[in-house]
Amino acid sequence: MKIVNTKAGQAYHLTPGTQLEIERPNLFFNEWGEQSLPTDLPGTDLNRQLTNYPDMLANRNKPSANIDCSIQDGDYFMPCRQAILGAKRHEKISTAFYMNEGSFLSRISDVTLTDILGDEVIPGITTVQQGIDFCWSLRDNSHPNFAIFPITVNLDGDRRYVNRINYMNDAGVCISSTAGKGSYRFYNSFERKETVNDRIIKLEPGYYISPFIRAAYLLRRIFTYFGYTLLDHFLLTSEPFNKMVFINNTIDSLVNGTILLAHLVPDCMANTILDVYRKKFCCEFIPDEVARTVRIELFNDIMESKPTVDLTPYLKSHPELSFSGYQQLKLSSETVITEGDTYDSTYELEAKYPEAWYKEADGSYCRTGYADSTIEERLSDGNIPYYAGGPLKAYEVKVPDCAFCLSYLAFPDIPDTNRGTMKRGETAPYIGDGRTLNSTIDGVPVESAAEDSTASDEDVVANNPNQKPILAFVQYSSNYAVGTNHDVLGKWGYSLLYNGPTGIFEKFYRKFDNLLRNSLHKVSADLLLPNSLKNSLQVHHKVTLQGVELLFNIFKYTIGGESEPVTSELMTTALYEPLSIAKSESERMVRNTEYKWMIVSSATEVSESEYIAAGYSPSEGEGYIRNTISAIYPLPPTKAIYDAGGTYYHRTYYIYYTSRTNGKVYYRIDLSLRPALFSEKDPNERPTRPSTTPT
Repeated sequence: MKIVNTKAGQAYHLTPGTQLEIERPNLFFNEWGEQSLPTDLPGTDLNRQLTNYPDMLANRNKPSANIDCSIQDGDYFMPCRQAILGAKRHEKISTAFYMNEGSFLSRISDVTLTDILGDEVIPGITTVQQGIDFCWSLRDNSHPNFAIFPITVNLDGDRRYVNRINYMNDAGVCISSTAGKGSYRFYNSFERKETVNDRIIKLEPGYYISPFIRAAYLLRRIFTYFGYTLLDHFLLTSEPFNKMVFINNTIDSLVNGTILLAHLVPDCMANTILDVYRKKFCCEFIPDEVARTVRIELFNDIMESKPTVDLTPYLKSHPELSFSGYQQLKLSSETVITEGDTYDSTYELEAKYPEAWYKEADGSYCRTGYADSTIEERLSDGNIPYYAGGPLKAYEVKVPDCAFCLSYLAFPDIPDTNRGTMKRGETAPYIGDGRTLNSTIDGVPVESAAEDSTASDEDVVANNPNQKPILAFVQYSSNYAVGTNHDVLGKWGYSLLYNGPTGIFEKFYRKFDNLLRNSLHKVSADLLLPNSLKNSLQVHHKVTLQGVELLFNIFKYTIGGESEPVTSELMTTALYEPLSIAKSESERMVRNTEYKWMIVSSATEVSESEYIAAGYSPSEGEGYIRNTISAIYPLPPTKAIYDAGGTYYHRTYYIYYTSRTNGKVYYRIDLSLRPALFSEKDPNERPTRPSTTPT
């Protein structure tokens, strides 16, 4: 065996019989890459020189953890990275070697995104107006590297828009789009004033405008920085993933006349972005150290592929099986932004609200209630971890990202004139706290603000939280793009939510969960492989052993010294009976579209004494007193109830009004529900919240 220091072009001195013990784990089940166990090189002068004298107490240089090397032994050749672990003068230099994924992962683990992007700016922008114009050009969602759409952030305890777009006149006043005297523009392309921390803030054009970087573009930039080419894959080239972005919370990215790329990316290490992809989409990045390329492989594709090699000829003893118990998947994000109650799973939500149903249009969970009108109550916006529940132990996969929610926010300054014909708000991604990186916001106190007041010397500084990775799909509609976490128009077949028929679990993790529930028995096998196979064996692909398809957990082998069998750990892939299969998301919390309840109401004039006896108190003065009744949420009627007809859930409440001619008039309102076909029009149904699609 020979270990060569690539930079020096010299081979290390090795002790006779030196043998490297190497482990190549399957990254779908492990968090560390291929590496050798620690080994000792003799402390010769050459070895000391090649490793920069790590045994010298007076050495002021940090021990190297990134020495390029190659290991050669017959047919075996492996580029690797060497790390110095320790040294003792004239005796030994302790070291370890990292290969393939091990080499790649160790290199990217200590590099931030800002290290990669540095001071790079978007080219062609030297003024604020050029920045605004560039951002406006992104609204059609066609740019390969950037996109833009409205979001909302929290600043000083208030929700505020970023990238707000309105139909406005030349003075920046919102007007009706039917007036035909304006155009769509960024709301903050005009000078504005707002209140932050109880101070009046004058905002020059360009605040609250920020582009978003395409996720695929950021991935390619990461790999290019480390000298790799990322090969095409549908997660990079097909809708909606090719348009997917990382949202940022920087509200002042262009106010200095340039747009720094570092201000558009999450505050994290480069490997965190890879982990977001790995864990979100159940995929792995597989490097080729010789070709300097990286390819993406999905677990689903691996399970559908044929085994790549038969290990039976290299088996030196009977394999040993062990059974450690079955598990089930629990899939979630590290940070979740949601409105209303939070739930650990749809299993929990369904147990609490058996009448709830999944709303495909936006991925939320709702229930139908009945008061004096039919209402749709939103129980959850869909930001719920995937977990099917039951007795099986949870195998937890936590994605290091932040899941946003879609939230409606009214525009605060829509004039009353023609208000009914104007768009009054928008449903957009709410991502939590905003931040300022390029400016210090200053202003004058509200109580002393006058028309021509100038800012005081006291600054109002926005909270600047770290930005976690936030993925979003982008969909262009008639006038500009919108950001979303689900399939807006039903054409993609993918969602960034974990649950639902098009969610992350069904699309990327179903096969993985099936194995957790019904297989992955540990198989220990003593294998003696030729060097050529040690070099080329891909542990994330299926293999066969005695005619059975298996996956590696950890492939172990030795290089150098005496050739002898080494015990590797594999796992079964066959599903063992009786099968445990998670309920299909297309069958979970499905809305009953056959039958529904319809409100039946009648009003009967009654006396004041009956009104008071019912527990009501007449109010003084004239007017209309419409008392309310709480909503009920019964399960939908069954076919048997529909066939039987009749009315159910009888309830009563009272109202009165004061007439100039007849005085106070009292009514008893009798309510009940009758079963009806779902297709029957309901005149008592309230309209739902505004759509995410701009108008």
